[in-house]
Amino acid sequence: MLRAMIPMEVPLSEVDFEDETFRISEDLDLDRMVASLNAVGQIHPVVLLERAYGNGHRIVCGFRRLHGLRLMGCGQASANLLHSTESSTLEAFLKAMWDNLSHRQFNPLEAARVLHTLKNVCSVEAGILVERFLPLLGLSPHCHVLESYLALHGLYPELRRLLLAGRLTLSTAECLARSTPELQRKVAPVLGKVRFSASLQREVLELAEDLGAISGATLVEVLTGTEILSIAEDSNLSSFQRGEKIHGLLYRLRNPRVARAREAFLAEKAALGLPGTVRLSPDPFFESPRLRVEFDVNSAQAFHETVKALERAGLNASLDRLFNIV
Repeated sequence: MLRAMIPMEVPLSEVDFEDETFRISEDLDLDRMVASLNAVGQIHPVVLLERAYGNGHRIVCGFRRLHGLRLMGCGQASANLLHSTESSTLEAFLKAMWDNLSHRQFNPLEAARVLHTLKNVCSVEAGILVERFLPLLGLSPHCHVLESYLALHGLYPELRRLLLAGRLTLSTAECLARSTPELQRKVAPVLGKVRFSASLQREVLELAEDLGAISGATLVEVLTGTEILSIAEDSNLSSFQRGEKIHGLLYRLRNPRVARAREAFLAEKAALGLPGTVRLSPDPFFESPRLRVEFDVNSAQAFHETVKALERAGLNASLDRLFNIV
């Protein structure tokens, strides 16, 4: 049977604002909370856990409300008190978790925070986390998913902001979270100035890892090299253009022969003067003397014109040079 809790007024001076054991929200968003408190006051009591020893109460539910009230200069808050003799750390945290789950979904960083707290603070076994808690968080019940999210909890602050802003994919953030704190700290400013498509993000990391393995340089040295930093600071380029240029640089360094062949191929292809409806493409790494020719037409007339363009290209010396490249 659930025991009804009777709210009471608790002085904010007795609340331990430094203890964030039970915090789940990534962003407290105090502007909106203060606006709400100013408009209608505190509607719902917060939940506090009395300490077994010493003074002060630990915040279980209501971090936003309490921080908002303190910011407004209020001296007390309406609160339900949990007694440490009746509620373990795990029981208190589950109250916080369910209080949040009852009205919203967690973002990836909040899910990571929940799993981290359950494992490292509440001592919940990994098997229980996989079987019970991953599905509650909307995640697949697999050990590798748990490992990824536990790693994600340690993501560098600036990278956390990029993930929530949609500037990093979850897979990229997980990959970076597994790297060293030094790498995360030094790469974060670069990533904050460029934009990569989802597909390029992973490719950039893979190219950098390959270059490091080939040259003996660290991943930090590769991703914060002089040329990359120069591109990231180029105010004449958009953030997406900077990302594409950095990817191109890493690709050329990793695959110099293929990069040279690709540039020569594009130059000779342009010299053929083919219409945009015709597509010429070699093997991805120019591994065979083969070209793929594709074209789209929407009428018989367009077909005849395309065929004539291909005939003219067949007499162009650039065509022979194309096959010499591949």
